[in-house]
Amino acid sequence: MGLSLLAVCVCAFVGVFFVLVFLALVMQIIMAFFPAKIAVTGPDSAAMVAAIVAAYARRFPGARISSMKEIRNITR
Repeated sequence: MGLSLLAVCVCAFVGVFFVLVFLALVMQIIMAFFPAKIAVTGPDSAAMVAAIVAAYARRFPGARISSMKEIRNITR
């Protein structure tokens, strides 16, 4: 008469898996054609530092940030 519930679930799982693999490949191709721009330190850095200080001041009132350093992604 029809497929069992388990067979339908397995078919759906496999179908979603293949769709996700296809989308991952499309993303890799897009990223190969349009690589990410290198981050430039400059005027945006001051705004980012101010945003981080404001966020910490709101989360931890009375606390003081004594230093900050950027940790670069080492996997590239």
